[in-house]
Amino acid sequence: MRGSSPAFWAAARFQLGEFRRDPGTLLMLVTAPFFAVILLSVTEHGGRADLAPYAILAPAVMASIGMAVMEAGETIFRDRTAGVLEAVLTTPAPLATVLLGRIAAITAVSLAGIAECWLVGAVGFGVVVHVAHPLVFALTLAATAAGIAATGVLMAAVFVVGRNVRSFQNSLTFPLYLLGGAMVPVALLPSGVEALSRVFFLSWATDLLRDSLAPEPVAAFWPRLAAVLGLAAATFAAGSWLSHRLVRRVRRNGTVGFA
Repeated sequence: MRGSSPAFWAAARFQLGEFRRDPGTLLMLVTAPFFAVILLSVTEHGGRADLAPYAILAPAVMASIGMAVMEAGETIFRDRTAGVLEAVLTTPAPLATVLLGRIAAITAVSLAGIAECWLVGAVGFGVVVHVAHPLVFALTLAATAAGIAATGVLMAAVFVVGRNVRSFQNSLTFPLYLLGGAMVPVALLPSGVEALSRVFFLSWATDLLRDSLAPEPVAAFWPRLAAVLGLAAATFAAGSWLSHRLVRRVRRNGTVGFA
């Protein structure tokens, strides 16, 4: 584990270079403002101006978690196609650390979606969202970014042995949007779905982000933030354990390049 920190930063720098070489990886940042336009149009013409902040927050959250999941799959797909994955698995650094560095860079860049959607609201609709509780918003956003990166690591670990990565990642994003409360607050979901969503860190995070925009005091902030961080840590632990097991499996079976 001594080389984990240099491996993390090297992986993050490599991923930032990938953005310059392949701007298509930023596609979700292109689509996020259009989702904001759609949702803001619904709230404006539906006479629910009070929901405008949520309409701005939703596509930003969707862009972040969507980029993490999509790029987790694309990272494995590109590395396997280019014959790089084999070399990655022979390095002393744990695969989970390398994946975390790359997906953390993706997550950091994806947070630009918040600024994009805010500008859409301010310039296109005259809706300026004020953050009533800046500290709550900042801490929750940092915890959310950590959870998104951890989710990306878990997904990438699964994709290491996946045969059809792209179809799986495409079908996975919208269930995550729903369970994470990105589109609809989880309290409005059917009871069984709501209970399932509570084991997903994003459902706690989106509720906190919404509450940070409202003028009312944020109830039970620290326990709820602890839930976000605890579930994010559990997600990364699961991704790290799974990646370790899968690396041992593909090395033993010799199926790295064509799993």
